Amino acid sequence: MAHHGGNTEQLAREYLKEGKETFFENRLEEAALLVQNALHLFQKIPDYEQYVRALNLMGVIYAATGNETMAVDCYLEGLECAQEHRFEHLLPLFYNNIGARYQELGEHEKAIAYFDLAAGELDGPAACREESHDVWYLVTYMNLATSYCQREDYENASRCLERVEPYMDQEGAATYRDSFLILKSQLYWAIGKKEFVYEHLTQLLESSAKDSNAPDYVQDIRNLCALFRQMGEYDHWEKVIWDFERFVSEQDNVYFRLTQTELWMEYYQTIGEMKKYIHLCVEHTELYRRQKTIADRERAAAIDMKIELKKKEAERRRVEELSTTDVLTGLGNRYLIEQNAKHILENMSGNPERIAVGILDVDCFKQHNDTYGHIHGDECLRRIARLLEQAVGQDGSVYRFGGDEFVLFLQNREPAQVEQVARRIKGSIEEEGIENVNSTVLPVITVSQGYSCFVPTKEENVDDLIDHADKALYYVKKHGRNGYHVIVE
Repeated sequence: MAHHGGNTEQLAREYLKEGKETFFENRLEEAALLVQNALHLFQKIPDYEQYVRALNLMGVIYAATGNETMAVDCYLEGLECAQEHRFEHLLPLFYNNIGARYQELGEHEKAIAYFDLAAGELDGPAACREESHDVWYLVTYMNLATSYCQREDYENASRCLERVEPYMDQEGAATYRDSFLILKSQLYWAIGKKEFVYEHLTQLLESSAKDSNAPDYVQDIRNLCALFRQMGEYDHWEKVIWDFERFVSEQDNVYFRLTQTELWMEYYQTIGEMKKYIHLCVEHTELYRRQKTIADRERAAAIDMKIELKKKEAERRRVEELSTTDVLTGLGNRYLIEQNAKHILENMSGNPERIAVGILDVDCFKQHNDTYGHIHGDECLRRIARLLEQAVGQDGSVYRFGGDEFVLFLQNREPAQVEQVARRIKGSIEEEGIENVNSTVLPVITVSQGYSCFVPTKEENVDDLIDHADKALYYVKKHGRNGYHVIVE
Protein backbone atom coordinates (compact mmCIF):
# COMPACT_ATOMS: atom_id res chain seq x y z
CA MET A 1 0.00 0.00 0.00
CA ALA A 2 1.11 3.58 -0.64
CA HIS A 3 2.68 5.32 2.35
CA HIS A 4 1.43 8.80 3.19
CA GLY A 5 4.77 10.58 3.33
CA GLY A 6 5.99 13.19 0.86
CA ASN A 7 4.02 15.80 -0.98
CA THR A 8 0.62 15.42 -2.59
CA GLU A 9 1.93 14.95 -6.12
CA GLN A 10 4.33 12.20 -5.06
CA LEU A 11 1.57 10.44 -3.14
CA ALA A 12 -0.79 10.65 -6.13
CA ARG A 13 1.84 9.13 -8.43
CA GLU A 14 2.46 6.34 -5.93
CA TYR A 15 -1.26 5.56 -5.81
CA LEU A 16 -1.44 5.45 -9.62
CA LYS A 17 1.68 3.29 -9.93
CA GLU A 18 0.43 0.81 -7.31
CA GLY A 19 -3.01 0.86 -8.91
CA LYS A 20 -1.48 -0.26 -12.23
CA GLU A 21 0.59 -2.98 -10.58
CA THR A 22 -2.37 -4.24 -8.57
CA PHE A 23 -4.56 -4.24 -11.68
CA PHE A 24 -2.10 -6.43 -13.60
CA GLU A 25 -2.06 -8.78 -10.61
CA ASN A 26 -5.86 -9.07 -11.10
CA ARG A 27 -6.62 -7.57 -7.67
CA LEU A 28 -9.24 -5.39 -9.26
CA GLU A 29 -11.13 -4.02 -6.25
CA GLU A 30 -7.89 -2.96 -4.59
CA ALA A 31 -6.71 -1.41 -7.86
CA ALA A 32 -9.94 0.59 -8.12
CA LEU A 33 -9.47 2.09 -4.64
CA LEU A 34 -5.86 3.06 -5.33
CA VAL A 35 -6.69 4.74 -8.64
CA GLN A 36 -9.67 6.57 -7.11
CA ASN A 37 -7.28 8.00 -4.50
CA ALA A 38 -4.90 9.07 -7.27
CA LEU A 39 -7.74 10.73 -9.20
CA HIS A 40 -8.79 12.75 -6.17
CA LEU A 41 -5.25 13.97 -5.51
CA PHE A 42 -4.42 14.78 -9.15
CA GLN A 43 -7.60 16.84 -9.37
CA LYS A 44 -6.74 18.61 -6.13
CA ILE A 45 -3.16 19.59 -7.17
CA PRO A 46 -4.21 20.02 -10.10
CA ASP A 47 -2.18 17.86 -12.51
CA TYR A 48 -4.53 17.37 -15.44
CA GLU A 49 -2.27 15.16 -17.54
CA GLN A 50 -1.89 12.59 -14.76
CA TYR A 51 -5.60 13.01 -13.96
CA VAL A 52 -6.40 12.05 -17.57
CA ARG A 53 -4.12 9.01 -17.40
CA ALA A 54 -5.73 7.92 -14.12
CA LEU A 55 -9.21 8.32 -15.63
CA ASN A 56 -8.25 5.99 -18.45
CA LEU A 57 -6.97 3.35 -16.04
CA MET A 58 -10.09 3.71 -13.90
CA GLY A 59 -12.18 3.09 -17.01
CA VAL A 60 -10.16 -0.01 -17.85
CA ILE A 61 -10.68 -1.36 -14.32
CA TYR A 62 -14.42 -0.74 -14.52
CA ALA A 63 -14.53 -2.48 -17.90
CA ALA A 64 -12.60 -5.44 -16.50
CA THR A 65 -15.20 -5.86 -13.75
CA GLY A 66 -18.12 -5.56 -16.17
CA ASN A 67 -19.28 -2.07 -15.25
CA GLU A 68 -19.62 -0.73 -18.79
CA THR A 69 -21.50 2.43 -17.83
CA MET A 70 -18.90 3.60 -15.34
CA ALA A 71 -16.10 2.68 -17.77
CA VAL A 72 -17.60 4.82 -20.51
CA ASP A 73 -18.16 7.70 -18.05
CA CYS A 74 -14.42 7.64 -17.26
CA TYR A 75 -13.43 7.45 -20.93
CA LEU A 76 -15.69 10.32 -21.98
CA GLU A 77 -14.55 12.55 -19.09
CA GLY A 78 -10.92 11.71 -19.86
CA LEU A 79 -11.40 12.40 -23.57
CA GLU A 80 -13.03 15.77 -22.84
CA CYS A 81 -10.26 16.73 -20.40
CA ALA A 82 -7.52 15.66 -22.85
CA GLN A 83 -9.10 17.72 -25.63
CA GLU A 84 -9.62 20.75 -23.37
CA HIS A 85 -5.99 20.75 -22.20
CA ARG A 86 -4.60 19.74 -25.62
CA PHE A 87 -3.08 16.41 -24.54
CA GLU A 88 -3.16 15.08 -28.11
CA HIS A 89 -0.73 12.30 -27.21
CA LEU A 90 -3.34 10.76 -24.87
CA LEU A 91 -6.31 10.82 -27.25
CA PRO A 92 -5.52 7.36 -28.75
CA LEU A 93 -6.07 5.79 -25.31
CA PHE A 94 -9.65 6.99 -25.12
CA TYR A 95 -10.57 6.44 -28.76
CA ASN A 96 -9.28 2.88 -28.41
CA ASN A 97 -11.12 2.12 -25.20
CA ILE A 98 -14.41 3.66 -26.34
CA GLY A 99 -14.09 1.60 -29.53
CA ALA A 100 -13.47 -1.51 -27.43
CA ARG A 101 -16.74 -0.95 -25.57
CA TYR A 102 -18.63 -0.79 -28.89
CA GLN A 103 -16.74 -3.86 -30.05
CA GLU A 104 -17.84 -5.86 -27.02
CA LEU A 105 -21.45 -4.87 -27.75
CA GLY A 106 -21.14 -6.07 -31.35
CA GLU A 107 -21.34 -2.53 -32.78
CA HIS A 108 -18.34 -3.07 -35.05
CA GLU A 109 -18.95 -0.20 -37.45
CA LYS A 110 -18.87 2.30 -34.57
CA ALA A 111 -15.92 0.48 -33.01
CA ILE A 112 -13.92 0.75 -36.26
CA ALA A 113 -14.68 4.49 -36.45
CA TYR A 114 -13.10 5.03 -33.02
CA PHE A 115 -10.16 2.73 -33.73
CA ASP A 116 -9.52 4.72 -36.93
CA LEU A 117 -9.47 7.93 -34.86
CA ALA A 118 -6.91 6.33 -32.55
CA ALA A 119 -4.79 5.21 -35.52
CA GLY A 120 -4.87 8.74 -36.94
CA GLU A 121 -3.70 10.27 -33.67
CA LEU A 122 -0.92 7.68 -33.36
CA ASP A 123 0.58 8.99 -36.61
CA GLY A 124 0.82 12.50 -35.12
CA PRO A 125 4.08 13.91 -33.68
CA ALA A 126 2.69 14.22 -30.12
CA ALA A 127 1.75 10.52 -29.85
CA CYS A 128 4.98 9.39 -31.56
CA ARG A 129 6.96 10.88 -28.68
CA GLU A 130 4.92 8.90 -26.12
CA GLU A 131 6.91 6.10 -24.48
CA SER A 132 4.03 3.63 -24.93
CA HIS A 133 3.42 4.54 -28.60
CA ASP A 134 4.37 1.14 -30.04
CA VAL A 135 2.17 -0.78 -27.60
CA TRP A 136 -0.77 1.54 -28.30
CA TYR A 137 -0.14 1.06 -32.02
CA LEU A 138 -0.28 -2.73 -31.90
CA VAL A 139 -3.38 -2.69 -29.65
CA THR A 140 -5.17 -0.31 -32.03
CA TYR A 141 -4.54 -2.45 -35.10
CA MET A 142 -5.35 -5.67 -33.26
CA ASN A 143 -8.67 -4.10 -32.27
CA LEU A 144 -9.29 -3.08 -35.88
CA ALA A 145 -8.44 -6.60 -37.06
CA THR A 146 -10.89 -8.09 -34.53
CA SER A 147 -13.79 -5.92 -35.69
CA TYR A 148 -12.99 -6.48 -39.37
CA CYS A 149 -12.99 -10.26 -38.72
CA GLN A 150 -16.40 -10.00 -37.06
CA ARG A 151 -17.69 -8.17 -40.16
CA GLU A 152 -16.05 -10.88 -42.33
CA ASP A 153 -13.87 -8.22 -43.95
CA TYR A 154 -10.86 -10.51 -43.95
CA GLU A 155 -8.83 -8.44 -46.40
CA ASN A 156 -8.72 -5.42 -44.07
CA ALA A 157 -8.23 -7.68 -41.05
CA SER A 158 -5.16 -9.20 -42.75
CA ARG A 159 -3.74 -5.75 -43.50
CA CYS A 160 -4.12 -4.75 -39.85
CA LEU A 161 -2.33 -7.85 -38.60
CA GLU A 162 0.48 -7.28 -41.11
CA ARG A 163 1.00 -3.85 -39.53
CA VAL A 164 1.16 -5.41 -36.05
CA GLU A 165 3.45 -8.38 -36.75
CA PRO A 166 6.76 -6.38 -36.81
CA TYR A 167 6.03 -5.09 -33.29
CA MET A 168 5.39 -8.50 -31.69
CA ASP A 169 9.08 -9.24 -31.00
CA GLN A 170 9.45 -6.10 -28.87
CA GLU A 171 9.69 -6.52 -25.11
CA GLY A 172 6.61 -4.34 -24.50
CA ALA A 173 4.50 -6.62 -26.71
CA ALA A 174 4.93 -9.73 -24.52
CA THR A 175 1.53 -9.23 -22.83
CA TYR A 176 -0.22 -9.28 -26.21
CA ARG A 177 1.48 -12.21 -27.96
CA ASP A 178 -1.17 -14.76 -26.96
CA SER A 179 -3.95 -12.39 -28.01
CA PHE A 180 -2.22 -11.86 -31.36
CA LEU A 181 -1.84 -15.62 -31.95
CA ILE A 182 -5.50 -16.27 -31.11
CA LEU A 183 -6.66 -13.46 -33.40
CA LYS A 184 -4.39 -14.58 -36.24
CA SER A 185 -5.64 -18.17 -35.81
CA GLN A 186 -9.26 -17.03 -36.04
CA LEU A 187 -8.49 -15.10 -39.22
CA TYR A 188 -6.51 -17.92 -40.81
CA TRP A 189 -9.23 -20.48 -39.99
CA ALA A 190 -11.81 -18.20 -41.61
CA ILE A 191 -9.79 -17.76 -44.82
CA GLY A 192 -8.88 -21.45 -45.10
CA LYS A 193 -5.30 -21.45 -43.81
CA LYS A 194 -6.14 -24.18 -41.31
CA GLU A 195 -2.65 -25.70 -41.25
CA PHE A 196 -1.38 -22.66 -39.34
CA VAL A 197 -4.00 -23.19 -36.62
CA TYR A 198 -3.19 -26.87 -36.15
CA GLU A 199 0.54 -26.10 -36.10
CA HIS A 200 -0.04 -23.71 -33.16
CA LEU A 201 -2.68 -25.77 -31.35
CA THR A 202 -0.45 -26.46 -28.33
CA GLN A 203 0.34 -22.75 -27.90
CA LEU A 204 -3.34 -21.89 -28.21
CA LEU A 205 -4.28 -24.37 -25.49
CA GLU A 206 -1.51 -23.10 -23.20
CA SER A 207 -2.70 -19.52 -23.64
CA SER A 208 -6.00 -20.27 -21.90
CA ALA A 209 -4.12 -20.85 -18.64
CA LYS A 210 -2.39 -17.45 -18.76
CA ASP A 211 -4.26 -14.59 -17.08
CA SER A 212 -1.73 -11.75 -16.83
CA ASN A 213 -4.11 -9.09 -18.15
CA ALA A 214 -7.72 -9.46 -16.96
CA PRO A 215 -9.69 -7.62 -19.69
CA ASP A 216 -7.62 -9.09 -22.53
CA TYR A 217 -7.69 -12.52 -20.91
CA VAL A 218 -11.49 -12.55 -20.81
CA GLN A 219 -11.62 -11.56 -24.49
CA ASP A 220 -8.98 -14.18 -25.34
CA ILE A 221 -11.05 -16.87 -23.63
CA ARG A 222 -14.12 -15.86 -25.61
CA ASN A 223 -12.14 -15.89 -28.86
CA LEU A 224 -10.61 -19.30 -28.08
CA CYS A 225 -14.05 -20.74 -27.34
CA ALA A 226 -15.37 -19.34 -30.62
CA LEU A 227 -12.37 -20.75 -32.53
CA PHE A 228 -12.63 -24.28 -31.06
CA ARG A 229 -16.37 -24.26 -31.63
CA GLN A 230 -15.79 -23.46 -35.33
CA MET A 231 -13.14 -26.19 -35.47
CA GLY A 232 -15.43 -28.73 -33.79
CA GLU A 233 -12.73 -29.29 -31.15
CA TYR A 234 -15.14 -29.71 -28.21
CA ASP A 235 -12.60 -31.23 -25.81
CA HIS A 236 -10.30 -28.23 -26.32
CA TRP A 237 -13.27 -25.91 -25.93
CA GLU A 238 -14.18 -27.53 -22.60
CA LYS A 239 -10.56 -27.34 -21.41
CA VAL A 240 -10.50 -23.57 -22.10
CA ILE A 241 -13.63 -23.02 -20.01
CA TRP A 242 -12.18 -25.04 -17.13
CA ASP A 243 -9.03 -22.87 -17.24
CA PHE A 244 -11.23 -19.79 -17.09
CA GLU A 245 -13.20 -21.25 -14.18
CA ARG A 246 -9.94 -21.58 -12.21
CA PHE A 247 -9.27 -17.88 -12.84
CA VAL A 248 -12.83 -16.94 -11.80
CA SER A 249 -12.55 -18.91 -8.54
CA GLU A 250 -9.68 -16.62 -7.47
CA GLN A 251 -11.49 -13.37 -8.24
CA ASP A 252 -14.69 -13.21 -6.17
CA ASN A 253 -16.24 -11.17 -8.99
CA VAL A 254 -19.85 -11.53 -10.16
CA TYR A 255 -19.08 -10.29 -13.68
CA PHE A 256 -16.50 -13.05 -14.20
CA ARG A 257 -18.92 -15.66 -12.84
CA LEU A 258 -21.57 -14.34 -15.22
CA THR A 259 -19.14 -14.67 -18.14
CA GLN A 260 -18.17 -18.17 -17.05
CA THR A 261 -21.83 -19.21 -16.89
CA GLU A 262 -22.45 -17.81 -20.40
CA LEU A 263 -19.50 -19.81 -21.76
CA TRP A 264 -20.79 -23.05 -20.22
CA MET A 265 -24.33 -22.31 -21.47
CA GLU A 266 -23.12 -21.97 -25.05
CA TYR A 267 -20.99 -25.10 -24.72
CA TYR A 268 -23.76 -27.31 -23.30
CA GLN A 269 -26.31 -25.99 -25.78
CA THR A 270 -23.94 -26.79 -28.66
CA ILE A 271 -23.24 -30.37 -27.52
CA GLY A 272 -26.94 -30.95 -26.76
CA GLU A 273 -26.85 -31.28 -22.95
CA MET A 274 -30.04 -29.26 -22.47
CA LYS A 275 -30.61 -30.20 -18.81
CA LYS A 276 -27.34 -28.58 -17.81
CA TYR A 277 -28.06 -25.67 -20.15
CA ILE A 278 -31.46 -24.97 -18.53
CA HIS A 279 -29.97 -25.17 -15.02
CA LEU A 280 -27.33 -22.60 -16.05
CA CYS A 281 -30.02 -20.32 -17.50
CA VAL A 282 -31.57 -20.06 -14.02
CA GLU A 283 -28.16 -19.44 -12.47
CA HIS A 284 -27.43 -16.81 -15.11
CA THR A 285 -30.62 -14.90 -14.26
CA GLU A 286 -29.65 -14.71 -10.59
CA LEU A 287 -26.08 -13.65 -11.40
CA TYR A 288 -27.35 -10.99 -13.78
CA ARG A 289 -29.55 -9.53 -11.03
CA ARG A 290 -26.58 -9.47 -8.66
CA GLN A 291 -24.38 -7.83 -11.28
CA LYS A 292 -27.00 -5.14 -11.89
CA THR A 293 -27.28 -4.47 -8.14
CA ILE A 294 -23.50 -4.10 -7.87
CA ALA A 295 -23.38 -1.81 -10.92
CA ASP A 296 -26.18 0.36 -9.51
CA ARG A 297 -24.42 0.55 -6.14
CA GLU A 298 -21.15 1.57 -7.81
CA ARG A 299 -22.92 4.24 -9.84
CA ALA A 300 -24.55 5.61 -6.69
CA ALA A 301 -21.16 5.62 -4.94
CA ALA A 302 -19.63 7.45 -7.90
CA ILE A 303 -22.40 10.06 -7.81
CA ASP A 304 -21.84 10.46 -4.05
CA MET A 305 -18.12 10.91 -4.63
CA LYS A 306 -18.64 13.53 -7.34
CA ILE A 307 -21.09 15.45 -5.16
CA GLU A 308 -18.66 15.29 -2.23
CA LEU A 309 -15.79 16.48 -4.43
CA LYS A 310 -17.94 19.38 -5.69
CA LYS A 311 -18.74 20.33 -2.09
CA LYS A 312 -15.08 20.17 -1.11
CA GLU A 313 -14.10 22.26 -4.13
CA ALA A 314 -16.77 24.86 -3.30
CA GLU A 315 -15.52 24.97 0.30
CA ARG A 316 -11.92 25.27 -0.88
CA ARG A 317 -12.85 28.20 -3.10
CA ARG A 318 -14.80 29.83 -0.29
CA VAL A 319 -11.84 29.52 2.10
CA GLU A 320 -9.47 30.77 -0.60
CA GLU A 321 -11.75 33.72 -1.29
CA LEU A 322 -11.89 34.57 2.41
CA SER A 323 -8.11 34.34 2.65
CA THR A 324 -7.70 36.86 -0.20
CA THR A 325 -10.56 39.25 0.62
CA ASP A 326 -10.56 42.15 3.05
CA VAL A 327 -13.46 41.43 5.41
CA LEU A 328 -14.40 45.08 5.92
CA THR A 329 -14.43 46.38 2.33
CA GLY A 330 -14.71 43.25 0.19
CA LEU A 331 -11.64 44.34 -1.79
CA GLY A 332 -8.61 42.16 -2.30
CA ASN A 333 -6.37 42.14 0.75
CA ARG A 334 -2.60 42.35 1.22
CA TYR A 335 -2.19 38.64 0.50
CA LEU A 336 -3.97 39.03 -2.85
CA ILE A 337 -1.81 42.06 -3.66
CA GLU A 338 1.26 39.85 -3.24
CA GLN A 339 -0.23 37.04 -5.34
CA ASN A 340 -1.32 39.33 -8.18
CA ALA A 341 1.92 41.30 -8.13
CA LYS A 342 3.84 38.04 -8.42
CA HIS A 343 1.62 37.03 -11.35
CA ILE A 344 2.17 40.41 -13.06
CA LEU A 345 5.94 40.12 -12.67
CA GLU A 346 5.98 36.55 -13.97
CA ASN A 347 4.02 37.59 -17.06
CA MET A 348 6.41 40.49 -17.60
CA SER A 349 9.49 38.25 -17.61
CA GLY A 350 9.23 37.40 -21.30
CA ASN A 351 7.29 40.45 -22.47
CA PRO A 352 8.05 43.63 -20.47
CA GLU A 353 5.20 46.16 -20.47
CA ARG A 354 4.56 49.43 -18.67
CA ILE A 355 2.40 49.19 -15.58
CA ALA A 356 1.07 51.79 -13.18
CA VAL A 357 0.95 51.27 -9.44
CA GLY A 358 -1.04 53.62 -7.23
CA ILE A 359 -1.23 54.05 -3.46
CA LEU A 360 -4.03 56.09 -1.86
CA ASP A 361 -4.27 57.43 1.64
CA VAL A 362 -7.45 58.86 3.26
CA ASP A 363 -6.64 62.39 4.43
CA CYS A 364 -7.05 63.06 8.15
CA PHE A 365 -8.77 59.72 8.75
CA LYS A 366 -7.72 59.72 12.42
CA GLN A 367 -9.66 62.96 12.95
CA HIS A 368 -12.70 61.35 11.30
CA ASN A 369 -12.53 58.35 13.64
CA ASP A 370 -12.01 60.58 16.68
CA THR A 371 -15.00 62.75 15.70
CA TYR A 372 -17.52 60.18 14.50
CA GLY A 373 -16.34 56.92 16.06
CA HIS A 374 -14.94 53.71 14.57
CA ILE A 375 -18.29 52.37 13.35
CA HIS A 376 -18.69 55.43 11.12
CA GLY A 377 -15.01 55.08 10.21
CA ASP A 378 -15.61 51.53 8.97
CA GLU A 379 -18.59 52.69 6.93
CA CYS A 380 -16.45 55.46 5.48
CA LEU A 381 -13.84 52.94 4.29
CA ARG A 382 -16.56 50.74 2.74
CA ARG A 383 -17.94 53.73 0.80
CA ILE A 384 -14.47 54.74 -0.38
CA ALA A 385 -13.80 51.15 -1.51
CA ARG A 386 -17.01 51.15 -3.56
CA LEU A 387 -16.14 54.54 -5.11
CA LEU A 388 -12.62 53.36 -6.00
CA GLU A 389 -13.96 50.25 -7.75
CA GLN A 390 -16.44 52.35 -9.71
CA ALA A 391 -13.81 54.93 -10.70
CA VAL A 392 -11.22 52.34 -11.75
CA GLY A 393 -13.72 50.01 -13.47
CA GLN A 394 -12.07 47.75 -16.06
CA ASP A 395 -8.86 49.78 -16.05
CA GLY A 396 -7.30 47.92 -13.13
CA SER A 397 -7.65 46.34 -9.69
CA VAL A 398 -8.23 47.89 -6.25
CA TYR A 399 -7.00 46.47 -2.94
CA ARG A 400 -7.06 47.50 0.71
CA PHE A 401 -3.44 47.65 1.81
CA GLY A 402 -4.29 48.15 5.48
CA GLY A 403 -5.77 50.84 7.72
CA ASP A 404 -6.84 53.74 5.49
CA GLU A 405 -4.47 52.88 2.61
CA PHE A 406 -5.48 51.41 -0.74
CA VAL A 407 -3.40 50.07 -3.64
CA LEU A 408 -4.21 50.13 -7.38
CA PHE A 409 -2.66 48.07 -10.19
CA LEU A 410 -3.25 49.52 -13.67
CA GLN A 411 -1.74 47.48 -16.48
CA ASN A 412 -0.71 48.83 -19.90
CA ARG A 413 -1.56 52.40 -18.84
CA GLU A 414 0.14 55.56 -20.06
CA PRO A 415 0.54 58.55 -17.71
CA ALA A 416 -2.37 60.44 -19.30
CA GLN A 417 -4.71 57.49 -18.71
CA VAL A 418 -3.53 57.20 -15.11
CA GLU A 419 -4.30 60.88 -14.56
CA GLN A 420 -7.83 60.32 -15.89
CA VAL A 421 -8.37 57.58 -13.29
CA ALA A 422 -6.93 59.79 -10.54
CA ARG A 423 -9.23 62.69 -11.48
CA ARG A 424 -12.28 60.39 -11.43
CA ILE A 425 -11.34 59.13 -7.98
CA LYS A 426 -10.76 62.65 -6.60
CA GLY A 427 -14.02 63.95 -8.02
CA SER A 428 -16.20 61.01 -6.96
CA ILE A 429 -14.93 61.03 -3.35
CA GLU A 430 -15.40 64.79 -2.97
CA GLU A 431 -18.90 64.53 -4.46
CA GLU A 432 -19.79 61.76 -2.01
CA GLY A 433 -19.50 64.41 0.70
CA ILE A 434 -18.60 62.19 3.65
CA GLU A 435 -18.33 64.61 6.57
CA ASN A 436 -14.96 65.20 8.22
CA VAL A 437 -15.38 68.58 9.96
CA ASN A 438 -12.07 68.38 11.81
CA SER A 439 -10.01 67.68 8.70
CA THR A 440 -7.21 70.16 7.99
CA VAL A 441 -7.93 69.84 4.24
CA LEU A 442 -11.70 70.13 3.63
CA PRO A 443 -14.76 69.49 5.85
CA VAL A 444 -15.36 66.29 3.85
CA ILE A 445 -13.34 63.15 3.27
CA THR A 446 -10.55 63.52 0.67
CA VAL A 447 -7.73 61.26 -0.49
CA SER A 448 -4.12 61.69 -1.52
CA GLN A 449 -3.00 59.61 -4.50
CA GLY A 450 0.49 58.69 -5.67
CA TYR A 451 1.18 56.80 -8.93
CA SER A 452 4.24 55.52 -10.72
CA CYS A 453 4.32 54.42 -14.37
CA PHE A 454 7.27 52.15 -15.12
CA VAL A 455 8.44 48.88 -16.66
CA PRO A 456 9.28 46.55 -13.75
CA THR A 457 12.42 44.46 -13.79
CA LYS A 458 12.46 40.75 -13.08
CA GLU A 459 14.40 41.37 -9.86
CA GLU A 460 11.59 43.42 -8.30
CA ASN A 461 9.05 42.16 -5.78
CA VAL A 462 5.71 43.46 -4.49
CA ASP A 463 7.34 45.83 -1.99
CA ASP A 464 9.45 47.32 -4.77
CA LEU A 465 6.32 47.96 -6.86
CA ILE A 466 4.60 49.84 -4.02
CA ASP A 467 7.78 51.77 -3.20
CA HIS A 468 7.61 53.33 -6.65
CA ALA A 469 4.15 54.76 -5.90
CA ASP A 470 5.05 55.69 -2.32
CA LYS A 471 7.45 58.33 -3.61
CA ALA A 472 4.61 60.00 -5.51
CA LEU A 473 2.26 59.79 -2.50
CA TYR A 474 4.89 61.45 -0.31
CA TYR A 475 5.02 64.34 -2.80
CA VAL A 476 1.22 64.84 -2.61
CA LYS A 477 1.18 64.81 1.20
CA LYS A 478 4.06 67.27 1.29
CA HIS A 479 2.15 69.66 -1.00
CA GLY A 480 -1.18 69.90 0.84
CA ARG A 481 -2.93 66.51 0.30
CA ASN A 482 -6.24 66.02 -1.61
CA GLY A 483 -4.45 65.61 -4.93
CA TYR A 484 -2.54 63.21 -7.10
CA HIS A 485 0.92 62.94 -8.56
CA VAL A 486 2.16 60.64 -11.34
CA ILE A 487 5.83 59.74 -11.66
CA VAL A 488 7.07 58.37 -14.98
CA GLU A 489 10.16 56.20 -14.65
